[in-house]
Amino acid sequence: MGRLFSFAVVGALLFLVASVVSAVAAEEGQQRQRPNKTSYGGGGGIFWATDDGDLLSAMESDDPSASPDDDLAGAFSSLDSMLQWAIGHSDPEKLRDKANDVQRLSANDLQKRQVEIKELMERLKVPSDSELMQISIADLNNSSTSLEDRQHALNELLILVESIDNANDLSKLGGYVAVVQELHNSEPGIRTTSAWIIGMASQNNALILKQDP
Repeated sequence: MGRLFSFAVVGALLFLVASVVSAVAAEEGQQRQRPNKTSYGGGGGIFWATDDGDLLSAMESDDPSASPDDDLAGAFSSLDSMLQWAIGHSDPEKLRDKANDVQRLSANDLQKRQVEIKELMERLKVPSDSELMQISIADLNNSSTSLEDRQHALNELLILVESIDNANDLSKLGGYVAVVQELHNSEPGIRTTSAWIIGMASQNNALILKQDP
């Protein structure tokens, strides 16, 4: 499943870069007198692309030792980082062919592909610690959550509250109350993990220490 998802990501990235190449080529064809100052971040700094050939040259000169899955492992923090990854891990000839395919797309098809890329970007976003904590707390507060999922939520919180900032947020997000409730759970493992979370979060955390268990 993960490998298939990676292929889908690569396909979308190739389309994204091809769109950029096509846009640059079209701009050059229409306005030769005005240089295109579109910048692309590379391994050594900023690269100013003036046509699709320059963009492909920049891609060819990227670090060959980089692993194709390095950035995929941590997802992408922005559209710019996605674009940089695609440029660095795409075959020049395939990219040129893809650019030609993009130029033949109708306006409706192009808009549809852009929507697909936007949706993919949303799925690739890495949740913040605060968002992860909120998800786990919501699971604990949900009476229909299974024991297995409840234990998983507690395990996530135990890791997250190792950070002082996250430990402070535990009470602010309502997590302290949710975890304390699990101290009365019939499952020994859940009670133990809950106690560990409270102990971990209480270290050097005045906000948690003020709470009544």
